[in-house]
Amino acid sequence: MPNKIKIVLILVAIVAVFSVYELAQYVHAIANKTSVYQEGSPLPSPDDDPDHDGLSNQQEVIWGTDPFNPDSDGDSFKDGEEVASGHNPLVPGPNDLINQDNLTLQFSELTVAGLAEGSLQPDSPNYAQSLASITGSITDSAKYLFNKEVNGDELPEIDTSALSDTTYLKSIAPFTQSFGRLLADQYAHIADNLNAIGENGFIDPAIKPYFSNQAVQYQEILNKGSNIKVPKNLKTAHTQFLSLALQMRDISDAVAKGDIDPIKASFALDALGNMYEKYLNVMQVYKTVLEIVDFDPSTVNIPKQ
Repeated sequence: MPNKIKIVLILVAIVAVFSVYELAQYVHAIANKTSVYQEGSPLPSPDDDPDHDGLSNQQEVIWGTDPFNPDSDGDSFKDGEEVASGHNPLVPGPNDLINQDNLTLQFSELTVAGLAEGSLQPDSPNYAQSLASITGSITDSAKYLFNKEVNGDELPEIDTSALSDTTYLKSIAPFTQSFGRLLADQYAHIADNLNAIGENGFIDPAIKPYFSNQAVQYQEILNKGSNIKVPKNLKTAHTQFLSLALQMRDISDAVAKGDIDPIKASFALDALGNMYEKYLNVMQVYKTVLEIVDFDPSTVNIPKQ
């Protein structure tokens, strides 16, 4: 079931990206502004990376970075590392995020840059490489957006013991149950939601309220779960569980705002297909502890594989 869902989500993500008209509007709006990108001659070897920063020469041209300087903005992070983590390689941190809240806008800006530079012209010998570089950058940004993790060092911690383990499991059980119900509900409604998006796009009136409500409930799990005192031996599992809640909140919120950022929403639907396996992995860690302490495993809602 999860694999089939994942395949369907990937397909609908591809369809959604190319079926909405907002992308064309973004590109049109940006193309009519004063461009900061200058036309130039294509580099002779677009696949080279002479400064070993993780960006090819072609990518360096699109981003406007120095192909012979691995750290164009001098903030101690390589240009490729910054792009992969959603940061602007031309702006020193910490306030250097590159349109993290709008992948559609990021895509359109990079597209306009490629058109101005010339490599995205259909007759350009670097067209395929340039297009691959842009889509790769957007994919990297999406991976960063939907794989954020909670900082476990900031969570309240207590010593490990049979009593503390049992107390913790009783405290976390309602939240694992709520998470499981929410995730199951999203998978149960996935066909209807995909059909609605396929027919009407992300502006379908049923999409925003459903996913907005899901986002609110995941945020509540994250907020309340972060206040639970965690035994040291369960710190990793607890951090992973809260990270799942954070990721599902971001996924749900992105789909709810798909009318504003359809590309981000499409990647969010794809990310949703991976969540069931992640959830199972975390629950199995809890199951191992349940076999040690005297506790009813059914109250922690561990799904069968």
